[in-house]
Amino acid sequence: MKNKTYKIKSKIWRWPGDVGWHFVTLEKKLSKDIRDVYGKGFVKIQARVGKSVWATSLFPHKESNAYLICVNKKIRKEEDIFEGDEMMISFSIV
Repeated sequence: MKNKTYKIKSKIWRWPGDVGWHFVTLEKKLSKDIRDVYGKGFVKIQARVGKSVWATSLFPHKESNAYLICVNKKIRKEEDIFEGDEMMISFSIV
């Protein structure tokens, strides 16, 4: 699974509360495939949206039984992304 690039289309959403974290959710099947190889914890990735590339992790999310990717404020601003937007994001496991 390393060195393979995954592309997903997902709606960006804001974590409830005052912190302002924004995430996209991976499909359950893809999340399961990754969990089967890497376990249930965080998985380091390199993510890309448009021209922006950043290092982050897949976050395990118990409620959705899927992984999440955090899209930080700098990336959202550079790529003109807002809560509720459907976006293409690609990532590779590092």
